[in-house]
Amino acid sequence: MVFMSAYRIGACLGMLCRVLSVLSVVSGFNLHGERPTVYRGPEGSYFGYSVDFYRPTPESKKLSVLVGAPKANTSQPGIIEGGAVYYCPFTSDPTKTTHRCTQIPFDNTNNRMIKVNGTREPLEFKSHQWFGASVRTHKGKVVACAPLYHWRTVKVNSEKDPVGTCYVAMQNFSAYAEYSPCRTNDPDPEGQGFCQAGFSVDFTKDGTLVVGGPGSFYWQGQVMTAGVADILNGYSLKAVLRRVPGEKHTHAAADTHDDSYLGYSVAVGEFTGDSEQEVIAGVPRGAQNFGYVAMINSTNLTFIMNFTGEQMASYFGYSVAVTDLNGDGFDDVLVGAPLYMERETESKPREVGRVYLYLQHFPLTFSDPLLLTGTHTFGRFGTAIAPLGDLNQDGYNDVAVGCPFGGEDRRGLVLIYNGQKDLLSQGLTVSQELHGAWASSSGLSGYGFTLRGDRDLDNNHYPDLIVGAFGKGEVSVYRARPVVSVETEMILTPRIFNPDDRSCLMTESDTMVTCIRVDVCANVSGVEIPESVVLNTEVQLDWLKGVRGGVKRVHFLDSHQPQRTGVLMFSPSHPHSCLNYTVYLRAEDEFRDKLTPISLAVNYSLAPPPSDLDLPPVLNYFSSTFLQEQAYILLDCGDDNECIPDLQLSASMDRMELEVGDDNLVLLTINAVNKGEGAYETELHTLLPPEADYIGVERRIESLSRLNCEYRMVNDSRLVVCDLGNPMVAGTEVSVGLRFAVQRLDDAGPLINFDLQIHSSNKDNSKSNPISLSLSISARAQLDLRGVSHPSQVVLPFPRWEPKEKPLKEDDVGPQVTHIYELHNSGPSSIREAELQVGWPSRFHDEHLLYAMEVVTDGPISCRTNTSLNPLGLQTSSAQDTPELLGFLRNSSSPRRYRRATGTVQAYSSKTLNCSNIICLRVLCVIGRLDRGQSAVVKIRSRLWAHTFLQRRNNPYLLNSTVSFRVIALPYRLQPSSLPHRTTSMGTLILWGTPDVAFAVPLWVIILAILLGLLVLASANTGHVEVWVL
Repeated sequence: MVFMSAYRIGACLGMLCRVLSVLSVVSGFNLHGERPTVYRGPEGSYFGYSVDFYRPTPESKKLSVLVGAPKANTSQPGIIEGGAVYYCPFTSDPTKTTHRCTQIPFDNTNNRMIKVNGTREPLEFKSHQWFGASVRTHKGKVVACAPLYHWRTVKVNSEKDPVGTCYVAMQNFSAYAEYSPCRTNDPDPEGQGFCQAGFSVDFTKDGTLVVGGPGSFYWQGQVMTAGVADILNGYSLKAVLRRVPGEKHTHAAADTHDDSYLGYSVAVGEFTGDSEQEVIAGVPRGAQNFGYVAMINSTNLTFIMNFTGEQMASYFGYSVAVTDLNGDGFDDVLVGAPLYMERETESKPREVGRVYLYLQHFPLTFSDPLLLTGTHTFGRFGTAIAPLGDLNQDGYNDVAVGCPFGGEDRRGLVLIYNGQKDLLSQGLTVSQELHGAWASSSGLSGYGFTLRGDRDLDNNHYPDLIVGAFGKGEVSVYRARPVVSVETEMILTPRIFNPDDRSCLMTESDTMVTCIRVDVCANVSGVEIPESVVLNTEVQLDWLKGVRGGVKRVHFLDSHQPQRTGVLMFSPSHPHSCLNYTVYLRAEDEFRDKLTPISLAVNYSLAPPPSDLDLPPVLNYFSSTFLQEQAYILLDCGDDNECIPDLQLSASMDRMELEVGDDNLVLLTINAVNKGEGAYETELHTLLPPEADYIGVERRIESLSRLNCEYRMVNDSRLVVCDLGNPMVAGTEVSVGLRFAVQRLDDAGPLINFDLQIHSSNKDNSKSNPISLSLSISARAQLDLRGVSHPSQVVLPFPRWEPKEKPLKEDDVGPQVTHIYELHNSGPSSIREAELQVGWPSRFHDEHLLYAMEVVTDGPISCRTNTSLNPLGLQTSSAQDTPELLGFLRNSSSPRRYRRATGTVQAYSSKTLNCSNIICLRVLCVIGRLDRGQSAVVKIRSRLWAHTFLQRRNNPYLLNSTVSFRVIALPYRLQPSSLPHRTTSMGTLILWGTPDVAFAVPLWVIILAILLGLLVLASANTGHVEVWVL
């Protein structure tokens, strides 16, 4: 059964621990953490595994410290690491860093022997018995136990059962007696053979000893009680099997309670309303491993009620404690579950530990538990819980919780919680953390594994605290410092600054100013506080302005500064003290805010103590060290000095609609009126939409005021703020014009809003009616489709040139004809995408007309054709045309005359040739974004297939290409109801230069040629068509 004691240590091995609390954790309240009294024991002895205070007699004023060291060696012959308890006299001498302790001789004997079949054999086995694993005192009585003490049992064959044993001492260690309640005729696991009596111990208020033995009855566990006087009376070292008169035991239960560990921890308290205390016993593996705490009647050890854990294997009941934390006169119960796991996610639980507080409202009536939860992994928060008594003398008991493997570098941590009246709503608050002071590389200290409080070692009327660190073999005693409570007040006479009453003289400038008197007074009180208490004070004038970066409106008259330090001194005969100041109001032109209260604040702190003061006092942690009062400036607002304005606002705009892409300049004309009392720090706030930018105040219109306006960013809001006056007196009317540019409209909706309102710092009716001005947004793009033919006309025949029957180069075909198309965006809006289609007069049956060579683009446009360009693969010419062709295209005539070709040739059905009566090449173009003023250009270069036309001499023709476009989308959130589109045509005229008389050029053709000039652009649905037959 070494397993159980080893587990008790192992259950607390871990890494980090911290605690959630209502108040922020502070480094120290009234335990003097900087200079503890430290006791050190033998290395490796686990000195500090258990601790308690010791008072030899109830009348004695001197207390000492008892420390258990369960692995210490003693003078007992033949016993190895039997364990010991040390007596450590207390002294507060600050010159001593450590203090000596001496072993208490509870037992100086070897193992007792017994004869079995003529052979002497050990009756008991004291080596490694862990004597000192538990120590408790009560009014001069001391009990120390060895839960791993073994004995031989009464069986013939030699067996060793870990029954555990305890020693009781009285009369300042002059009388000793052994008490081993499980060393009986009921051995083995099914009986009391594995009892481990003394695993936990406590005393009732009348001195009855309570012993826990968690290993009895297949580890169901049990609790035993006995009177100390009964243990001592009739005690004999030879009485191995002894039943103490009046001794009581809990009994075995059904086997479903096996492995529950009843008695793992014990405490006592009053819960039934009678004069008898009940026993509280932890059962950390009961209730199917959820753990529970049993309340047991101390008269007959029957079970009254249970508190059950919430999480399996959390070891709920590992530690228990009883104290009244809310001052209602009823004992409350605290239960530790150091293996409690907090689940951040289902797959990643964190073992942090938890303490449960059950508040008793009436006998056997408890609240749902209040929870204190650790936050760092493996700290084992809740391993130890120690009632502290009233640590800070505020009328409420306090408690300490150990986290032995928490804190920085796992050095150990102790948390101090202060009780209060309203725990149900406010919970326990942490006032102090105590930390182990060891290097992180020196191993686990276990600091906080054992705690003991509620005793006053130095007789200063404040209880002190013992903290054990068994891993380092050290015990630290922390004394509680006297707590100084301060009640402060600040008196302003008068409370209102009257600017017309200037009764104080500024001697430096011989100026009279408005002033008030400020008295800062305080009373101090506390238990056992020093004879002399000194407070350092700092007074801050108009301190909120300092926080917010404003101009402070008042100064001290003698220093002309807004802050001042001072000293308040107190003694038992003078617990009340004051400081007096004169404060004046600065000139009106030095600040703007006349309406906001002027906040005057005082901070105070204890002056550093004298160097010879052993235990310096501390200010009450739960009392504020900050106090403020408010003064006011007298306003022209009636008898109540409260101005109630009536601010009214109206506004208009010079336009109601904007087009995306336009310049979009907007003028807001605003009229502000105050029809009530004065409005202070009055400002016009104009909330800008994201699309607008502030240009400035309109200054060209004489009727509009030239206010001081500025652009501000407030959080994520863009504002234009205009000063309307401080104050804006009754009857004031102001008009102002604000200019804005509205540009960023790509993502705008159909409306954008300017929101306007007047703001003042007045308490009541501080704002005007809100105004929201809306501008409608639209998108419109005006697109123009323009084109040109180069040349605009071709005159046949060509002098000194004949087309080749099998052309190899493009010069062999005929003159170059180029059509250029331009899609121009006149705005104001852009387009995102458009399509442009060209129908090119390519062939009449199998005869070529305009033989397309290439398509060239300029701008955000790309094109493709439905058939190949230059399908015959003609060699392109570096020169655009031969000199002969170029000369003729410039209308240079020639006397040469060509005869009509002979043969049968099919005639065209119309003199105007377009995609309705010939075969057209289709060119499809996609146009990207076109902003205002941008163009997309398509140029189709071709050769007039002269052979086709020379076979039809003297017939003029108009070769028309058709072009159309349609806009697909605009690049805006808003889209117009209809998108631009258009279809047009463009022609090249074919004329004859020297016709036969019979084929003279008709007059209409000559007139048409003159009209066409260089640009022929006609609507497709209005083009002239004349049908004729050859």
